[in-house]
Parts: sequence; C-alpha cells; structure tokens
Amino acid sequence: MKHLAQSDTQLLNNRRLFEEIHQLKSFFIHLLSELANEIALDFLSSAHTASQGVKISKGNELEHCPYQVMDIVRDFDKNKGFNIRILNWWGRGLFVIVFTGNDNPKLIQNDRFLTSVRQKEYLLTKTSSPWDYQRMIDQGRAEVIPSEEGLKVHLHQFRYFQILKKVDWNPDAHELKTRLKEQVEHILKYYVA
Repeated sequence: MKHLAQSDTQLLNNRRLFEEIHQLKSFFIHLLSELANEIALDFLSSAHTASQGVKISKGNELEHCPYQVMDIVRDFDKNKGFNIRILNWWGRGLFVIVFTGNDNPKLIQNDRFLTSVRQKEYLLTKTSSPWDYQRMIDQGRAEVIPSEEGLKVHLHQFRYFQILKKVDWNPDAHELKTRLKEQVEHILKYYVA
C-alpha cells in the first residue's frame, strides 16, 4: 500500500478547496435545472414520440473527474433513437452532444437537421461506443460531418450517429444558460422541421 505524501495530506486537509468544488457542482446542477424547467415536455413528445423527458445526473468518476449531465428526450435506441446531452466534464469542458440511431429519418443528406448541425460546426464522433467520451474528447475522435456517401459508411461501421460541440464556458450563469438554451432550441427546431 502506498503511503500518503506530504502534498496528499495537505490536499486532504484543504477544506476550502472541497467547499469550492461543492459550490461549483451545485452551480452546474442549478443551471441545468433552470434550463430543464424552460423546456416544454409536451414539445419534446411531439418532436420525438418516444421521448422520456429530461433527466439531470452527476458523478465523480468519469476518467477520474466529476461531471454533470442533462439528457433531453432520452431515447437511446440504436435504430431510431434521439437524445440531446449537455455534459459538463471537469478538466475537459462543457459540451452539447446529440445522438440519433442509425435508421433515424433525419440522417438523409438534404435534411434541414443535418444541414443545420453542419453549419453550427458540430463534429461527428468516431468511437465504437456513444459513451466513450475519453476517446471522443481527449483523443479527438471526432471530425467534420461527411457527405452522404461518407455518412453511409460511418453509419454502417458505427451503427449510430453522434455529434458534439464544445461550448465556451462563461462564469455568468444567465449568459451560459442562454448559450446552452440556444443550442438545444436550434437542435430541436431543425430536428422537428
């Protein structure tokens, strides 16, 4: 068993640090809760009939770092599913991640949804699992959404479609919530269209 170093003992005794970490976690949960309250659940059901609403969760061990997540729609079916995830991953950043199943009718070349996410500079993730954030984010396994042929190859290989975009962090809660809401509304607007 490893003995604690002097720096480890100092860290364990740094109450102020742990209180600041708690405050920041609470800040993000509160921010996501406010955003969730501004999303009309009946609209989500009309946008995607299998919608299960909004869910906020948090944890401490995503590649050794805390995270907060808000899922919107929550249908993770690999064929026809759809979900919008806001992920605040400590040490990495704040991301909007959009998942659809590989048979989702929005994945045709001239669909307004695909056109709009390309214009907003979302990147297509390229990992065997839609939950492999370490490869997507830390290793940069994401690229520009390809043309129709490239997208068909991707869907055949990975069996799902997932895009992500990093959102610049701003300490002003109202401005940050506004930015996130704009991203969510943009996705939903063009997904429903």
